[in-house]
Amino acid sequence: MLKDCIDIFERKYSSAGDALITDNYTLDPGTYILVDMDGQIIDQKDVVRNKFERIGFDDFIERDYLSKLLDMNKPIDGKKVIHSNNYLSFWIKKDNLQPDNTGNAKLSLDIVNNYYAILKNPRLKYTKKSLELYDDLETSIGSPDLQILEFCKTWITEHIFSFIDDPQIKFDKTYLKIFFLADLNLYHQESQRYFLPNIYNTTDYNILINNQIFGLPNNNMGMNAKKPYLENKTRIKSKVPYLLSTNDVYIQKKFFDYLYNYANQGKTNVYFSTDSDDPDPIYPYESSQAHSKNFNGYFLRIQKGKELEIRDYDLIAGYSPDLDHFVIHQAIPIPKDAHSDLTYEDNLNLKSVEHLINSTFFRKFLTTNYFTEAGDIRLNDFRVKEELLRCRNGFFTWFYKGDSRTIKNLFPKSSHELIKNSISNGHFIKAIEQFNVRDGFITYFKGGKSMADQLNPIRKVLRKKINSTGDHSIESDLEYFYAVGQITNFYLSKTKSNQPVYSTINPVINCKTDEKLKDLIKRLFLKYNYAIQPSRRFGNLQSMIFSYIPDSPIDSVTLIAGYLSPNLLYESNKETKTQEEKTNVE
Repeated sequence: MLKDCIDIFERKYSSAGDALITDNYTLDPGTYILVDMDGQIIDQKDVVRNKFERIGFDDFIERDYLSKLLDMNKPIDGKKVIHSNNYLSFWIKKDNLQPDNTGNAKLSLDIVNNYYAILKNPRLKYTKKSLELYDDLETSIGSPDLQILEFCKTWITEHIFSFIDDPQIKFDKTYLKIFFLADLNLYHQESQRYFLPNIYNTTDYNILINNQIFGLPNNNMGMNAKKPYLENKTRIKSKVPYLLSTNDVYIQKKFFDYLYNYANQGKTNVYFSTDSDDPDPIYPYESSQAHSKNFNGYFLRIQKGKELEIRDYDLIAGYSPDLDHFVIHQAIPIPKDAHSDLTYEDNLNLKSVEHLINSTFFRKFLTTNYFTEAGDIRLNDFRVKEELLRCRNGFFTWFYKGDSRTIKNLFPKSSHELIKNSISNGHFIKAIEQFNVRDGFITYFKGGKSMADQLNPIRKVLRKKINSTGDHSIESDLEYFYAVGQITNFYLSKTKSNQPVYSTINPVINCKTDEKLKDLIKRLFLKYNYAIQPSRRFGNLQSMIFSYIPDSPIDSVTLIAGYLSPNLLYESNKETKTQEEKTNVE
């Protein structure tokens, strides 16, 4: 699949060239100096972290891109003090110019001389297969321009150590980058002199096939003794996972450079369209943004590390940011005097649902932690964190790739646990919000009646029974478990203790058998009967509960619905009459 993404990129790169990369390139924080070929500093600018603007940096951007190391394990300077790759540029961290406690700086004249010695004669650096690669390259591009090299070396050795006294340079851990105003074609040539012999992960795996060199690419792949699982055990001649020609590995490098620019800008979701009608087949988005229209193609989730990292990838078919009638109803109404930020809407889209799930169930920790290491998620509620880790991949796959197969089966149980957790922690209003959102989620995916449609008839029937004289009985398991939730709510409302009631509700909502459930209800009655005034409503409800035996296992969802719903035992006579009149009209 990576090859398919690279093919899409290559079609753009073949027409735009390096401008495709440099037009979106970001410079590292630090001081940038441009020296002309007469040895005069003609430009000096500073780049501040997170505040880079391209205006005025045209002379630096492409030269910077062509002078960077593939990674810090492949430097020209073996001491890793100098971070540039050719004699036309010279990069160091500013603090490497500053003397330590012994009066010595990390950068020394010996390091400078060795740097230019290798650039003067690259064969000093390379051996075996790397040397073969370099020899082939030098045949096509020629030897280094020694006259320009000596000019650059002389200027650096005469001036570099004097920058420590330059009042215009702020010495910190950012870069000091010096560039010489040579022709860009020469920069391209000298960057090739570095890139091609170093572009493979290691030349130990290079093999010759039909007079072409193939090897293991460097990007996102590191083979060593600690990673035997990366070996291709079925390949006889070479055990590497996959091999690329020199041309293909060069294009792959450009592809990763292109993506690194986006990762540098925080654009970590990249979509590669396979639609031939798409005017631009590559769509980069920030980490919290998904594609804004219907899509078929490939998805990469990238991240900036020491190098570009691909954290996730997938083939996408039939993605749409819109949903067909995703609705949130008040299955359980929010009490009038309570504050709630939840809005009840019709036809929510994917982004709206993501926001809803994030804020209602995961305390806004979901969308910022799709790929965060578990130990780095600073969420104190263990249960919420546990369910976040369980569900986050499924949610990401749905919200950003349009594939709901995992989450639609996973979240009903997970959300139920989160509702119980909210109740156990005394977050009554939050539990109602979660119940209503969960109901909308399940109705969207499973179809059938929503909880709102199921609960309304139960409340009407139960209201009529508890307010009537004569004998009545519960007629269904749903009605029974709802009634148990109602009477539990009623009992706990009578507590005069400072001890939170959620320590008492926990055994009820987690009960596994009806025998145990009835025993818990009896205990609650014995505990709170001193505060209960005899009434027809209470007597009817309690007697109906204890005379009914359910056929099905404990339905904790309906029980919780009864517990969270407005209590019928507390309805005023006026409210009861109004509701009965509505029922008669219907």
